Amino acid sequence: MIYPSILDRQYEQYLPLVEEVAKRVKETLLNFCDKKGYALTSRVKNIESLAEKIETGRFKKWSELDDLFGCTVIIPNLSQEQDIIKFCQDTFQVTKILKRGQNKKSPDTFKFDSTRIYARLKSVEDTNIDNLSSIFNVIFEIQIKSAFEHAWAVSTHDLVYKSSEIDWKKLRLAAQIKAIVEQLDTMILAFEQISPAIQESEDPETKKKRQLAIATQELFQREKIPEELKPKDMTRFCDNLYGIIVRAGKVDKVQEVIKCITKKINSTPSKQIPRSISLLQYFLAILVEAEIIILPLDNYYFHITSELLTLYPIFKNNVDLIFEYEL
Repeated sequence: MIYPSILDRQYEQYLPLVEEVAKRVKETLLNFCDKKGYALTSRVKNIESLAEKIETGRFKKWSELDDLFGCTVIIPNLSQEQDIIKFCQDTFQVTKILKRGQNKKSPDTFKFDSTRIYARLKSVEDTNIDNLSSIFNVIFEIQIKSAFEHAWAVSTHDLVYKSSEIDWKKLRLAAQIKAIVEQLDTMILAFEQISPAIQESEDPETKKKRQLAIATQELFQREKIPEELKPKDMTRFCDNLYGIIVRAGKVDKVQEVIKCITKKINSTPSKQIPRSISLLQYFLAILVEAEIIILPLDNYYFHITSELLTLYPIFKNNVDLIFEYEL
């Protein structure tokens, strides 16, 4: 691609400023995204893309160019979008925000519509916007996309927009896929409202895990178990507990398991509930002591710790397969 020499000179002169801005913005956003569990992509616009952008005719002067550096924050679902916007407003000098849905479009149109934030680095001093030699005058773009939107963008962009031909069928297919993406994001946002409309199918395993979850949550609600023992993920906890029950050959004894655990905890003062072991370890100890679960279990590696052995010596001679911490 041929582009004017003046653009080449301006780009080479301005590039070090953009790269410094990119470094600072990326460091800031990466720290934020790591804490939140979001993903981040970034790029410095190359000179060919910049030439094409100028040729759109939408920009009057160099200082109006707003995405020489751009990055995308990828969030699990759109409910976290405001979290990003607030962080950017607190951290950068935001000049403009274009929110998804802000641009008018007909209901049968499906195209790029992610939220975009345009900002500068914050400076401790007032800056002269006409001074192009300052990193604090470089405008950069932050896009916010859901995981579904990002997947659509990276999957279709090169297939459609980097093609050497303009193909109506490809453009149509990309729009159809974008419609599906929009529907998926909508369904995730309305997950709690939509799920009751799903026709339920009887699944014995799911039913038994649900029974375990309800019984465990009820013990917490009645404050029979200290709050600090509450699992991070109740679904995963019940999966693990059910896995032990299956290995022990007690898949048809879930109600007996629940009754045993509930009876033991109800008869134990809250202060005597051990806090040095996990809830799963405690439930396992109850079931082993009641001889509902007979150890060892084939090909099952128990998380047996010194704290558990101190509280329940019964594990010392009855467990052959123990998770080992040695490398």
